[in-house]
Amino acid sequence: MSWTGRPQSRIEAWARALAWLAALGVPALGLLNLVGWARGVPVLEPVMAGLPTPPPQTSLAQMLGGMALGLRLPRRPSLLHELLAEACAVGVLTLGVMSLSHDLAGLSVSAHTTLTRLLDGAEAPVRRPSPLTSTCLLLLGPALMLQWRSGRWHSTKDTLTVLAMLGALLGFNGVLLGPVVGVSAMPFLARRSMSLPTALSLLFLGLGTLCAQPRQGLMGRITRNTLGGLLGRRLIPVALLGPPLLGVALVLLEGAGAIKHEARFPLFATVVSAAGLVLVLLSARALDMIEVRRQQAHAEAEMQRGLLQTVLDHAPVGVILVDPERGTVVSNRVADTMLGRPLSEGSRERYMEQLRHVDGRPVRLEELPSTRVAETERVVGPEEYLVLQPDGHTLPVLATAAPVPGGRGVVVSFQDLTPRRELERLREEYVSLISHDLRTPLNTISLRADLLQRLLRERHLSREQGLSEAILGSVAWMSSMIEELLEGARLEAKRETPRREPRDLVRFLEEVMERDVPPDQRERFRLEVAGPMPAVWMDAPRLERVLANLLGNAAKYSPPHLPVVVRARVRDSWVEVSVSDQGPGLSPEDAAHVFDKYYRTRKGSASDTKGLGLGLYISRLIVEAHGGRIWVESEPGRGATFCFSLPVGPPREAPVPGPAPEEPGPGEGA
Repeated sequence: MSWTGRPQSRIEAWARALAWLAALGVPALGLLNLVGWARGVPVLEPVMAGLPTPPPQTSLAQMLGGMALGLRLPRRPSLLHELLAEACAVGVLTLGVMSLSHDLAGLSVSAHTTLTRLLDGAEAPVRRPSPLTSTCLLLLGPALMLQWRSGRWHSTKDTLTVLAMLGALLGFNGVLLGPVVGVSAMPFLARRSMSLPTALSLLFLGLGTLCAQPRQGLMGRITRNTLGGLLGRRLIPVALLGPPLLGVALVLLEGAGAIKHEARFPLFATVVSAAGLVLVLLSARALDMIEVRRQQAHAEAEMQRGLLQTVLDHAPVGVILVDPERGTVVSNRVADTMLGRPLSEGSRERYMEQLRHVDGRPVRLEELPSTRVAETERVVGPEEYLVLQPDGHTLPVLATAAPVPGGRGVVVSFQDLTPRRELERLREEYVSLISHDLRTPLNTISLRADLLQRLLRERHLSREQGLSEAILGSVAWMSSMIEELLEGARLEAKRETPRREPRDLVRFLEEVMERDVPPDQRERFRLEVAGPMPAVWMDAPRLERVLANLLGNAAKYSPPHLPVVVRARVRDSWVEVSVSDQGPGLSPEDAAHVFDKYYRTRKGSASDTKGLGLGLYISRLIVEAHGGRIWVESEPGRGATFCFSLPVGPPREAPVPGPAPEEPGPGEGA
């Protein structure tokens, strides 16, 4: 994870590790130099004699710079850390300003002299940093102060840091590479050259400053998984470190007597040229690999595009891709067939002028599903429309529109409703067949069986009379099933709307319980009304069928000695009626499907097989036709409560669903 809490790549993790290493290593090296000066043992003097050594104020600046960097590296630095980091960065800047002003303007800064004598000893001569070191400190101080600034300050910070690193690299090369091209050091640095520990520390401190935020600024470009980032990670380290390391190797070889002084410069130039050639070859190889991968990705994308185009061309629905910004439309073959003409690469005006509402009204631009999706970025539909074809025929379609991820347009799918309308016509014919061709012979059978029963009663043939009663019972059973099929088909086709009128709900419930509950079971049923009930607009005969079904099921599945409670209450602009029993209850699976067509519970009794499983399904259709909702609350072994809600006000043109069911209160549900 990065300091922002977001996942970071392996390259970013390495960059953060380098920043932490710089924040810890640079102060440690500065502290080592201070200890060496205190004991009179300059750092690196035993290893490479004759090299310049850093003055103590430079070591102090290194410690302050490393602390300024490290205090801001935690993911969420505190306010105290921020203040201390600012103070350390100001200290680095102050040390650089004091030393450089004394060198350039000849000003005697008493504070700088006092600090030098305090660190170097009272009797020791005043030692000042190299002018190049002071310049680097003058650049790194503001860079550390701008470390966590946002916006345009990133480029300023990166510029200051890169300039400081170039200055430190100049000092490093002046110490080690000067002898490569000449006998002595560079003339500009002959008086006070930058020491080797100082150059290394400042280089590392600048690198840590850049790596502290691997997703921002210059380092963000290097850590990205792009062509520029790949080349930067390959070339920059070699370009910066190659010549200095080569120079160090040549100096060591000369010191060991392996080469002469005159051979150092030709070897240096030859190796640098060879290294440049290797870098070019490596870059070309990397570009070739990237090109191969790009071609593979392009081929895979083309294959996926071809597969998608094949699916679209042979899909059984019409698909249209709309670009609301450019106003262009792209369609598949099925959509072109529905519209009666090719629409590919056409305009949205051509597509819009063929679309109609169900009542024949033209669809305006703001009413198009694609326009609404572009405004809300949500799925619209399914909605029914008419497509006006060039020959004058209209095609009913069901349209659904969805946004394309990334804001690249809207996909609109059209489903031809002609097969569905044909199925509805066949279903109406089937219902008509049942109504006329099955009910007529059943009526004849019922009349003849009733006449036969009366004749058998007159002749006192009890056994034969019982057989005739069984025939009449079977006829009544079949008639009820036919009536359920007819009622379900009518409600599904929505050929009949409920004939609603205002009724007193309490009086209606009392009348239904009086008519539909057998006299020997009326003592079990109890009506509870919570407060005054408003008038409810209802189709009383059909709603009575719903309530009679719920009451019959409660009486059937509840033990005979336990009560059945009917409750009515008002909830906002809705009334709720519930029927609670204390039977075996329903499993979660049965409760989820009990209102489905032809569904029977797994633990149903033998009497359940006499029905078609349409009672609760028809009840749901009737309640939904009133604009209400029906549901069940039950748990196994704790009874069941069947509830339905109805709107209080007069009917609307398009009924809206009733309120969602609440959690059952104490004693109200399973």
